[in-house]
This record gives sequence, structure tokens and C-alpha cells, in this order.
Amino acid sequence: MASSDSGFTEHREAGPVKIAASGSVSSSTAHENKEDNGGVDRISELPEGILVSILSLLTFKEAAQTSLLSSRWVNLWKLAVTELDFDAPKVMELLKFKRCLIPEKRIEFKKWVSRVVQQLNDLSPGSKQQLTQFRVSFTLSNQCNSDGDIDGWLKFAISKRVESLDLSLVNYVQIRKSDNKNYLFPEDCFNHIKTPAGLSDIKSLRSLCLSFVDIKSETLEHFIANCPYLEELAVKMSWLLVKLRVAAATGSSLKLKRLEVRRCRHLKSLEIDNVPCLTHFAYQGRQESVELHLEKCISLVDVNIDFDCCRPGLVFHSISHKAAQLATLTLRMEGDCLWFLNVAEFTHLELLTVEIVNGSIDETIIGLATLIHACPRLQTLRVLTSTYSAIKDSSARVLKPSVVRVGHESIKAVEIIGFKGYPVDCEFMEYVLECFVGMERIVVDRSNPTGGMPNIPCSEKQLEEARQCALKFKSRASPAIDFVVK
Repeated sequence: MASSDSGFTEHREAGPVKIAASGSVSSSTAHENKEDNGGVDRISELPEGILVSILSLLTFKEAAQTSLLSSRWVNLWKLAVTELDFDAPKVMELLKFKRCLIPEKRIEFKKWVSRVVQQLNDLSPGSKQQLTQFRVSFTLSNQCNSDGDIDGWLKFAISKRVESLDLSLVNYVQIRKSDNKNYLFPEDCFNHIKTPAGLSDIKSLRSLCLSFVDIKSETLEHFIANCPYLEELAVKMSWLLVKLRVAAATGSSLKLKRLEVRRCRHLKSLEIDNVPCLTHFAYQGRQESVELHLEKCISLVDVNIDFDCCRPGLVFHSISHKAAQLATLTLRMEGDCLWFLNVAEFTHLELLTVEIVNGSIDETIIGLATLIHACPRLQTLRVLTSTYSAIKDSSARVLKPSVVRVGHESIKAVEIIGFKGYPVDCEFMEYVLECFVGMERIVVDRSNPTGGMPNIPCSEKQLEEARQCALKFKSRASPAIDFVVK
């Protein structure tokens, strides 16, 4: 059951209230059913457990609206709540362009969440009714917690033995310097989860995701060591992390499968030890300033590395010990990092995705060849390019050392996103057609990659020129290749 972005209210308007999962029943329909059954409300006579089970199939908003049906239904919806998802994507999108509304919308959002939490607490204070999910996604800084509201939400979720806890307090829409501090994980909450009662409360946690939440390494390591069922951990934009050790408590083991650490700018060391189930790892940050210790990740098969700034050669230092076992590798880096040195052989890699950002057109992506040929079993290659400068004159480009062009038989599919028909694009297409002798499908997409920095704005004329360029390569490709131009 999830709450919805509806202006931070449940919208209890007058008129019919629909409450169904597979069909729809309104208040007026319920009245008609009474007449059909001799004035008896058969639905409301069902046992409470059955009614709660039915309500649990509805969204948060739909279930809350059933409280208008009769006194029998006033509190039933509260018993059915197992998931709370406080998200306001439409408002967040609005605030990107109208930052003057941030203070007002923050107040509205806080009232909305606090009202729902208070209603659930009032129904059964101290109840250990379990939540499967508690998620808050909005722009909230530490200043927004001056009244302790956010602390209260967090303590409520923990007291309900939540299984999935997600605080995404995105703080990128700041309006004054004094308002740029992340929400600080409360010390009294940390003290509570160290007690026997608190340890019992967090024992059920399976997923913990914290974005723009300042949490100390000691606190996060306590969660890791004392949540035996934790399978997913994600920490983003946390400024208090300096050294983080991901390891089980003595005599126990972790079930952690996914670990994501992004842009924790003061992080100096990340060590992963005794985590036998870890298969997916993602990291974003400055590689020069952090030590990544992945040597003991015996089950790791999927790695995503996003370096804000790096030097060639350092990119693979941290994952070189795992090269032989990886099946999927995603890299996001600047264009001048493509000339890899002493690349380890990724003997089992099947999917390689490389996004090139902040690069100028004179940075050739042909440097990918060294990495590609270190992946003898590679089947799918995805290349995404995001560039700023628009140098079209090939004579203005900085030429790199020539690459030995060796045939690669295992690659079956290639996708190029951000193709603009520049010399660097054409150079890479030449390489693809010449060396990927077993290729079955090529997709050339002229659209800008999503999730990265913005590309050069392209006019309709430029897009048409890129399409014509791609079609020329299509005419040269083998008829057996499914060549798609988007």
C-alpha cells in the first residue's frame, strides 16, 4: 500500500468514494447494495481480519477514503497499512523551476507525513504492527527537522520493525547557504538501536537506503552488523562517512546482496569483508581519494563504477582482483580516462556499458578497444556519450596512438547512444564494423543519454545530419546485421 502525490492530502472530497482493487465500489453503490439486501450491509458485517485483508490490496489513498463509508470503517484502513510511501514527484519537478515555493511546500509535506504517522500511532500506541516499507522522498534539509518531525518519522518506522527503510531527502534545491546541511541521523535513535529492544526492532530490516542523510560510520556499521536479513544497502551524499567497513558481527554472517555507495565526498576507505552473498556493487566518487577493498567479495558478478574524477589505470585497480568472475561491468568516466593501461582480462564478462562524460569531441573513444579485447566472452556492448564541446573539424582533434584492430567474434549486439555523427563517432563505427565479425544487431541512437550531464543541444538539422551519417554506415554493414537507427 503506497501513498500518492496528491498535494500532500488524502483528498476527502464529497461524493462517491471508490475503494476497489479489481472493481470499484463507491459510497452510493454501497447504499444500493444495502437496499438489494433488505437494508443490511453485508460487507461491513465481515470479520475485521477479512476487511483488513481487502483494504491491504488498495493504495494508501483509496484505503484512507473508506473511512467515510460508516463508523465501522473509520479505523479499519489504519490496521491495513503495511507500506508507507511518501513521495511527491510532481511537486519536486515544480520546485526545480520555482524554488521560491520550497519553504511552503516543505511545510505542507511535513504536515502530510506527520498527520499520517500520528493517526497510525493514535490507533494503537506501542503496537508492534510491522511495516514492510517506509519511504520518504522529498527535499528536506536538517533545518526542516528543527521541530523533530523527521526524527519522529524515523523512530516510528523503526518501532514498527520496518523491512524496507528509504529516506531520500534530496537537498539539491537549496535556497540559502544556511540551509545546505543534510538531515542528521539522530544520536538518540542510534542509542536506542543499541539496546535489546532496539536491536529487536531493526532485526527485520532487509533494505536500507539513505540519500542526503548524514550518518556516522559507527552508526551505519551497527546497522550492517546487527541486521542479519539485510540484503540491500545504499548510501548517497552522506558527508560524515570517512571509513566504512561492511562486515558481519563476530560469529555471524551477512545476507547482503547489493551495496551502493555514491558521492560520499569525505569517504577515505571502503572495505568489504565476510560478505559471501554480495553480487552487486556500485560506487561513485573520486577514486584518487578512496581505497576500495573488494578482494574478499567471492560472489561479485555485477560492478558499476562512476568516477567523478580519475586517472587512467586507477579505474581498474580496485576491481582487478575480481575481473575473472564479473559478468556485468558498467563504467562512467571522463573521456581522457579511456586509454587503459595493463587491463586485467575479464574472462567471463558478457555485458559492458561505458558512459563517457565531460569529454570533448577531440577525445577519441577508440581507446575502448583495449578494454573490449580484454573481454573475450563479451556479448553486448553499450556506449553512451555525453559531450560539451562541438569540434567537428577532424584536424583540430588530438590524435591518440593507433590501436591494433583485432577481430572480436563473441560480440553479438552493440548499442551507441548519443551518436551525433562527429569524427569521433565515425571513428568508432569504423572500428565496430571492421572488428566485430560476429555481430548480429547494431542500434544507433541519436538521443542524449539520460541520467548524466546534458549534451550539446542539437537542432533538427544536426539530428538529420547524424541520421544520414548513421545510414551511410548501415549501407556498408552486412545485410545479415539488424541495423537500427533511432
